[in-house]
Amino acid sequence: MIQQTALLFSLVTASIEMAACFICSWLMWRLQKETKDRSSRLLVMGAFICGLTALWVVTKNMLMFNHGTAAVNLLNPWMCIVYLSLHIVMTLYPISIVKQDWLTPRHFTYLFLPVLVLTVVFLFFTGAWTPLETPADIRMQLGKPDVLVRVISQCIMLPYSFILFVIPYNPHSSSASARWINIYSLLLLALSLMHLVNCFFGNRPLMIVFPLLATFFFLVSTQFEMEDRLNPGKETTTEKHGKASAERETSETQTAPAADDEALWQRICRAMDEEQAWKDPNISILTMSRRCTTNTTYLLRTIRGHTGGGGFKELLNSKRVAAIVSQIKENPDIDVQAAFYNAGYRSRTTAWRNFKEITGMSPAEYRQSLTKQ
Repeated sequence: MIQQTALLFSLVTASIEMAACFICSWLMWRLQKETKDRSSRLLVMGAFICGLTALWVVTKNMLMFNHGTAAVNLLNPWMCIVYLSLHIVMTLYPISIVKQDWLTPRHFTYLFLPVLVLTVVFLFFTGAWTPLETPADIRMQLGKPDVLVRVISQCIMLPYSFILFVIPYNPHSSSASARWINIYSLLLLALSLMHLVNCFFGNRPLMIVFPLLATFFFLVSTQFEMEDRLNPGKETTTEKHGKASAERETSETQTAPAADDEALWQRICRAMDEEQAWKDPNISILTMSRRCTTNTTYLLRTIRGHTGGGGFKELLNSKRVAAIVSQIKENPDIDVQAAFYNAGYRSRTTAWRNFKEITGMSPAEYRQSLTKQ
């Protein structure tokens, strides 16, 4: 009875995981078709594969539930390959965000090399697999080559989980904050550990929690893509707060007496034009004022005095958009997202919106306008 109840709960949670993964995959597929973003395609692939594996689990559990048995075939050899491939894909996704140019065909092959090798090795055991119905069977039969190879295929997931912790993070080439990358990495590591514990110890609570954690993992990743990276024109909550704060600062300086500090303006121009401070995705009015050895009040006064009323944000965005325009003119085939990041934007949403506000057209429309000239 306890086994049947556990099987029922596992069936429900696996169904939730399947539905969530297919929905996330569909939403991201629609969005990536508009944005042509390579990183999101990996997330689409990962969510879809996870949905298929959840469908397999649901089908298997339904058959067992209908026949009144809780017997299972653990470490199905070909599902081991699927799980490992899924884990690698979900590792590649944040790598493509942190290091856009790192995923060359050679590196891609290196990362999937264990899958290719294990597939060839598995072919030698076709038709002679040792049946494994309980975690105790795995531990007892570990000395058999076919069991050992299957166990190794799942343990390989752990080293992949730590790749994201050792890849150097560069805010200039990443469209995600270091905090988000760390959270993603920890969730991926937790999923790997849960999967291994389920295989070797068969913990019933974890069998129920694991699909729910996987569901949460893909929902969080999809929300991040749609809200912060790939949804053109949508203003995030964080950006709204930042915009409100900037407006308050500007309104406070408007009541102060005008000051035209030529020396300060020269320092601002040097920082913006020669040092290209606008390329720093973490730059703020506070860091800029410190860089120019002044305070935010005098910085805003000077900028408005020399730009006809525009504030720090307007100056910053004008420099960044000008850089994007220059990149598109020099190379019309350039990936727009790469141009955004090269110009200092971390969020595709913000870059797209600012570009359209300043130029009056979207990047795609601007690119088309160049071909007509």
